[in-house]
Amino acid sequence: MVKYVVMIIGCLILFAGGVRSQEVAVTDFPLGIAGSVGVDFFKPYYNDLKAIADTLHKYPLAYAFVTGSADGEQFRQNSDAQNPGLALGRAHALRNFLIAEFGVDSTQLIVQSKDVKTRGGGFRCAIVRIVRDLSDLDSRLEAVEKRPPVEKHFTEIKEVVASPAENLGLQFSLGFSSSPFGGIPIASGAVAWKRIVYVEGVVGHTFWNNSFMFEGIDLDTKRRLVGGQVIVYPDENLPVGIVGGWMRIEEISVKYYEYVKLSEGPMLGLRVNPLNFLSLTGVYNPSRQRVAGNTFSKAKNGQFLLSVTAFMEIGGEK
Repeated sequence: MVKYVVMIIGCLILFAGGVRSQEVAVTDFPLGIAGSVGVDFFKPYYNDLKAIADTLHKYPLAYAFVTGSADGEQFRQNSDAQNPGLALGRAHALRNFLIAEFGVDSTQLIVQSKDVKTRGGGFRCAIVRIVRDLSDLDSRLEAVEKRPPVEKHFTEIKEVVASPAENLGLQFSLGFSSSPFGGIPIASGAVAWKRIVYVEGVVGHTFWNNSFMFEGIDLDTKRRLVGGQVIVYPDENLPVGIVGGWMRIEEISVKYYEYVKLSEGPMLGLRVNPLNFLSLTGVYNPSRQRVAGNTFSKAKNGQFLLSVTAFMEIGGEK
């Protein structure tokens, strides 16, 4: 019993320092065990550790040293090389308990370790010690509370102008569009400026045959589309853009590679991006249309085109 008391006193003396300190020593860590101890290991010291935590909560400017110790026990394998790791692990075990159990701010806990040559459970320990002069902290906190409100200070930050290359971007899209003659798969590519202005080219072509009879002959037609448009997003926080451009849509004969139906004209409408990879576009297209066998084209002023595309953007974010 006397030997045990002497070892505990020796452990406390080993880490003692500074007046007005508050400390708790958790001793008798199992031989060769460090951070793997359970929560129950700290229960006998619960009230004392809570007092430490209460002090740290009361004085947010205070901090505590958590020191882990290993004794002089030598292990058969690696001699005593395990001791430094055991010492540090015991300090971390106590630190983690204070944080998890009492909500101590981790920035108030400083971990350190030390190993000694003397054997015994009293030296297999972890000690938490508050070293700040608490009376000084009281006066400092009181002075802070009495200070007048600090006026706001504004720091001027010079805007870094991006190079033209950083403002430029590319957009590639795949999707499907309506037409006066039926649906058409489309692909598009656009050059973007700051993701506000897009200059886009669009092409489309069907990969299936359609039927068009001319003088009793089925011409096995396909549809194709080509056009260009400009999209402008007036509000960078609103994913809605204004669309304007020109579109030519043809239904061509596979046998003769000449159009049997033609639609060409301006477009004006809106593009909405409900997702950061999906666009929905609706435009008014007062086009002129022509059918094989007719000498003159006719104006179709009530025509609307709708398209859905998935897109990918590169650059242009400045």
